Amino acid sequence: MIAGALGVSFRQALRSVSLTLFPLAFVALFTWASAGSTSGTTSDPVRAAAWLFLGAHLIPFAVPAGKLTVLPLLAVIYPMWAIRRGLPTVEAAFNKINGARLVYSFWYALLCELLALASIHNGVSANLFLTPIITFFIAMIATLKFDRSRNRILYFSLYLFAIVLGCATLAFAFSLYGHWSDLQSISVVLGGGVVGGILMTLLQLLYLPNIGFATLSYLTGIGFSFGSDSIINASHVTLGQVPALPFVSALPTGIHKELNYGIGLWGLFFILIFAFMQRREHSILRLTRNYISQIIGFFLVIAVIAYFSAGELLTSNLNPVGVIWWRFVAYLAVASIGASIVALYIPALVRRVIHRG
Repeated sequence: MIAGALGVSFRQALRSVSLTLFPLAFVALFTWASAGSTSGTTSDPVRAAAWLFLGAHLIPFAVPAGKLTVLPLLAVIYPMWAIRRGLPTVEAAFNKINGARLVYSFWYALLCELLALASIHNGVSANLFLTPIITFFIAMIATLKFDRSRNRILYFSLYLFAIVLGCATLAFAFSLYGHWSDLQSISVVLGGGVVGGILMTLLQLLYLPNIGFATLSYLTGIGFSFGSDSIINASHVTLGQVPALPFVSALPTGIHKELNYGIGLWGLFFILIFAFMQRREHSILRLTRNYISQIIGFFLVIAVIAYFSAGELLTSNLNPVGVIWWRFVAYLAVASIGASIVALYIPALVRRVIHRG
């Protein structure tokens, strides 16, 4: 019975890996064939497919010039979908759902680690220590069944944050349109052809959440970095060498000090969350208890996403690129405390004084 369940979970883990790996292998092989290289071998697209697979799981890479730790956040959705597709079959083979998730995630992480070992070549390698850890947690999250009724505040907070992040991404799109001539110049310099242009566009679309995080941080006065000793916020724009990538043309070049007051938008963000909470509960003690218990989960999710949205881009000169995750979370924490005082505790104090009077 146990051996059969283990076999089922292993086969489903292998199937989930294949669902992600095979399409990436086709993309890598097609790109390699269209490039017309005379020095490459057929093993090159196979390794490239493995690197794309591991990169889609946000695994950091070591490269000859440095590291690649800033990876496209949107890419992780596809492997999570592939993992979740195999869950019903694994659940049917186990008596307990938590046991099924643990075994399934273990096999998935083990297969990813073997793939990372097999893909090491010419100084390019995935982080062998973090590969099983990150892929295990991705598999656990992908197979998790959320109880919306018990986590209403967390769900509402994440939905509201997704809306705010989408608005920031639109702001980035407007900035890109405003620098259209720069974008065209960079595209001409790259000159990747039809296939290269399509792949470059797809890659930038997968990086949209990373870009959205940086744009949101800039618009709310926090700022972000684009390389060592760089700072990009409302009051300062200090840039060093930047790569010739199309999205770089949207980087701000001027000072907009009015954005320093953008922290107030985070205060409004948390006031909306408090308003949502007060629709269901009016006791200040219960409001505080529920808020603390669920907002910790919200801050943990945002911290993890912010951490993975930034990092080093192939060379130490481009480290860090993106938001500084702890600074981003600290600003949100300050805004949360301020909003709680304004929206919860001052009105509660006023009501108590009026009631006593």
